Amino acid sequence: MSVPFLRRLHTHLADTAQVAWFNRRCRGCGAQLDPASQNDSCSEMCQPTAKSVVPAFVTSTPAARIHSFRFTSASRALPGTHFEDVDPLDIIEAADWHCELCGGEIPMEVDRYDPQAATVDHHMPLALGGHHVRSNMRAAHRRCNLSKNATHPDDLNAGQ
Repeated sequence: MSVPFLRRLHTHLADTAQVAWFNRRCRGCGAQLDPASQNDSCSEMCQPTAKSVVPAFVTSTPAARIHSFRFTSASRALPGTHFEDVDPLDIIEAADWHCELCGGEIPMEVDRYDPQAATVDHHMPLALGGHHVRSNMRAAHRRCNLSKNATHPDDLNAGQ
């Protein structure tokens, strides 16, 4: 590409961006915005409301939750591990949204990557020969589950 062409292209793109900036519209009501303003809305009333965050497993179907839970667990399991179809939401609801590791309440309205988010812990870790069965599962905060990692239950009790 030649230098004059690149200069014309750069000028065209800069002009297009400037025109777009001066023609911006409010996201809420569609009114033209002041070019000096950095906001995407013209007033407080036009600003979008924050949506409540709900973990993906709460809004997905039971079949999708079971498949996803089984799929992610299979990557940590040893050969010969027994798998049951278990809905993780059933485990968490059976624990009444309380962490069975620390005893704290598990909030429902947090993102799944939040440290307080609901997860299902395998009492005997799959990496140590535990099975993916309901009797080996319990509700836990994400931070509690991650801090436990693949620790044997006897080693957890010895440290307390």
